Amino acid sequence: MIGFQDETWESLYPRIEAEWMKKGEQKRVLTPKKSKRRNTFITLLWPERKNGLFFNTYPKRRSKEFRHHLSNVLAHAKRLGAKKIILFVDHATCHKSPATKRFIRDHKSILKVKLLAKRAPRLNPVEGDVNRPLKSVVCTNRSHPDIESVVEETRLFLRKYRQTLGT
Repeated sequence: MIGFQDETWESLYPRIEAEWMKKGEQKRVLTPKKSKRRNTFITLLWPERKNGLFFNTYPKRRSKEFRHHLSNVLAHAKRLGAKKIILFVDHATCHKSPATKRFIRDHKSILKVKLLAKRAPRLNPVEGDVNRPLKSVVCTNRSHPDIESVVEETRLFLRKYRQTLGT
């Protein structure tokens, strides 16, 4: 079982991209005064087709939350009967903290971590296969009344995406 992991930052500031509009009309996308964020740790499990996407959402992106996500991934992998997990991660600070290294060392019998190349998002399948469509569907040219609606739309998208991932 191989896991690819990455984070997605969701913000109430919408991502604005060019889009077609009728002549003379202009779309208004409201923005709040303060940016609020949530972090979603996403892990792709391979060759697992059903339930091949595993995610957890947290208010912050710290080593503590990443370790919690890893423990959830390990529990999920054990339920599936995995003997070994190779996890490919990018160079985020929460992936390389001393506490995270200790967690990985404590679980070295089942968990092996490989770092992806720096500044190479195209090598990370989560970036292209999950994050790009997620941002497009949930964030681009959309306004949300509060951060919880963004989190709920993110969860709905990822649950639907999980079902169609291997097809």
